[in-house]
Amino acid sequence: MPSLPCPARLQALDGNFSRNAGLKPWTVFNDLRVSRRINFNERMSADFIVDMFNIANRYNVADVNPLFTSAGQATAAYDPRQFQFALKFNW
Repeated sequence: MPSLPCPARLQALDGNFSRNAGLKPWTVFNDLRVSRRINFNERMSADFIVDMFNIANRYNVADVNPLFTSAGQATAAYDPRQFQFALKFNW
């Protein structure tokens, strides 16, 4: 049974594609919630809530292109800065 020249084929496939070229950039999620409870009596209260998402408004890459022609280019991103306000009554 003849042996195949595998090392010769692998050397012919060497290219200029860098190692870990398809990795995503560093992602930072900095979310904050601030809440305050106000008691009206023993059984009733109200909660005021403010949620802030992506406070620094950083461009966070969700996905990159896996194809060798344009590897590492961003194809999707997470949401920009968002605020959410809430009022909750408890009884």
